[in-house]
Amino acid sequence: MHLHIRLSHTLLVLALTLLFPIAGSAQKLTSLQTSAKGQGTLNVSDIDKHKITSVLVILKENGDAEITLYTELQLSAKGTWSIDKTPSQGIDLKITGGIVQGGGTGTGKLLLRKDGKSIKKLTIDGSSADGSKISVDFTANNPAPSKSQ
Repeated sequence: MHLHIRLSHTLLVLALTLLFPIAGSAQKLTSLQTSAKGQGTLNVSDIDKHKITSVLVILKENGDAEITLYTELQLSAKGTWSIDKTPSQGIDLKITGGIVQGGGTGTGKLLLRKDGKSIKKLTIDGSSADGSKISVDFTANNPAPSKSQ
């Protein structure tokens, strides 16, 4: 009788484990639209420097990415995104157009906060069609602490 109860208990635990993922396991990111205020710079060949005050990132289900940098101007970049097997290492970005007139190409990294939805940091390195080096380094402001008591 003990063996029958123990076997039933083991089968129940196994079935529940297979049916329900382990609590706290990361959900797979399929799309995201997020923005953040913060501080950063956009450098073009170390000659032209723009202060970044906020960013908007749209990651689409089909793998397309749209990034808007808010400086004294509003600059956009397009490309693709992917996540490595370890999402904590960030979201990889491949820039295929935009940023400066004439287009731009490059690579970047988007780091999210622990909530998996909020921007922590955005970096991009690339070049424009005329060969100018482009770099973006943006760090989001820390979220306001919650007022729960």
